[in-house]
Amino acid sequence: MKINWKRIFLSIIIGFYIILFLCTNNIYFPSKEVYETKYPHENVYFKTIDGKKLNAWYVPPQKEYPIILFSHGNGGNISYFFDMLIPVTNMGYGAFIYDYRGYGKSEGFPFEKGLYKDARAALNFLNNEKNIKSENIILWGLSIGGGVTSKIAIEDDFKAVILQSTFTNIRDMGKATLKRVVKKDWLQNLVYFIPFIQKFDNYSRIDRISEPLLIVHSIDDSTIPYEQAIKNNKKSNNSEFFLVKGDDHNDYENSLPLIIDFLEKIRNM
Repeated sequence: MKINWKRIFLSIIIGFYIILFLCTNNIYFPSKEVYETKYPHENVYFKTIDGKKLNAWYVPPQKEYPIILFSHGNGGNISYFFDMLIPVTNMGYGAFIYDYRGYGKSEGFPFEKGLYKDARAALNFLNNEKNIKSENIILWGLSIGGGVTSKIAIEDDFKAVILQSTFTNIRDMGKATLKRVVKKDWLQNLVYFIPFIQKFDNYSRIDRISEPLLIVHSIDDSTIPYEQAIKNNKKSNNSEFFLVKGDDHNDYENSLPLIIDFLEKIRNM
């Protein structure tokens, strides 16, 4: 049987571009429409090192409570995720939830290194404008916000770190995405040969997070496979790990009680 090398080569090229498209165009889904909340908060603006003006909502902590620096998921904006923090702020914890560049009322266009600059600017705002030391800040990252959080976590000393519904890295997420549309293993595995610009490599740095770490994920997450959370946990040196049932990717009904228990334990340490 004669091998049609031209067809095989063409299939590989087509497969390469399909993978590149699926894995680079399904990362950021910002919304510019910010929904108002009646919950008491301060609407603040601050600038990044490269001059982008970002928007955030700030709820001050009650006396002797730490504050949460929350990095949200890849869709929507701060108003989509703020309700998740209300049970925690009602307990006395402070909250600072910011929009990445290109999200909500924040300027710019999102890309990985830009999001790291955004998180550092949010941290600098808390340190310098609100006089809150990093050791009294809890980093909490949801989904792609976990990729931002793990990067910032290894750059300073914080009170604790929470990674909720996050992944190992974009390359593994690329393969998980392809599995939904491409059945051939060789096409799925091409992600490991493509030079990715966006990486968000939690797995490579999770064992460098020295703070108390909580990893929580739902087995019913339809976006990020829970196996990636298991892989992150195995790499970590000091994580508490929980798998819950019933929550989809942006749900938190079953995850939040575990997060609150972790927060209370950390606060009383």
